[in-house]
Amino acid sequence: MDNSTYLNFAGFQCLENLNHSTLDLYLSTCGIHNCVGGHSFGPGTRNAYILHFICDGKGIFKCKNKTYHLSRGDMFLVKPDTEVYYEADSSNPWSYMWIGFNGIKASSYLASAGFDNDVVTGKYENTPLIFTYIQQMIICRQLTLANELKREAALLRIFGELMEEHKVTLPKEDRYDYPYQIYVEQAIDYIQRNFRSNIKINDLASYIGIDRSYLSGIFKKVTDLSPQEYLLRYRVEQSENLLKTTDYKVGDIAEQVGYYDQLAFSKMFKRLTGLSPTEYREKNK
Repeated sequence: MDNSTYLNFAGFQCLENLNHSTLDLYLSTCGIHNCVGGHSFGPGTRNAYILHFICDGKGIFKCKNKTYHLSRGDMFLVKPDTEVYYEADSSNPWSYMWIGFNGIKASSYLASAGFDNDVVTGKYENTPLIFTYIQQMIICRQLTLANELKREAALLRIFGELMEEHKVTLPKEDRYDYPYQIYVEQAIDYIQRNFRSNIKINDLASYIGIDRSYLSGIFKKVTDLSPQEYLLRYRVEQSENLLKTTDYKVGDIAEQVGYYDQLAFSKMFKRLTGLSPTEYREKNK
């Protein structure tokens, strides 16, 4: 972007008449602006959240008696009904992009992206990616339901990127978005669907999207077992059922529960049940 007066935007405030305030998150405006020196807004207020991404140059942002000197890679947030003032630098005016939005989950999404409590500024360096999403919004300016869904998809992708960026700044125990029981349920479901394959706990944690040590800790807390112990016991339960209800050879049963070494399977089975597979079958005829 050059330092011209280029301005490209799209507004969708008219759609608020469709009771969009009940939606989780909806877009009201978006745009790209290469400001001239001294270009300003305010003091004034907005009726929606407006999040700005600075692509180049610098300027100031004033909110609640604080002045922030911002430049490329910075973000600043205007909250609804909060008086603000912002101005482009006279010699090196900023270029910025913005998204305006609202909805019943707007504040919680912002908090997950680092804008909780009184935080109104932040960092996000990958402005070309944001530019791509905002361009998609502007291209879909025609008022059709299909375009509305495309705009909202781009808005959600922006929030997804901001949340991922913010996560890396948090302590490990605060990086996860759901109650720990949800992750354990997902791990158990994965084990039960994939117990026949060579499951590695690192792969399991990566599949869920959490750290291995965190997974091990919460799994033990819920089940009193480590993920590896749960996997072994689940394989034994499945093999017990096959030993009782089929005439399959022990080697075939071992393969069906994820063991291609019959000896290793037999040792594991006896360690957990106190009987060899053959003894177990004889006892439960």
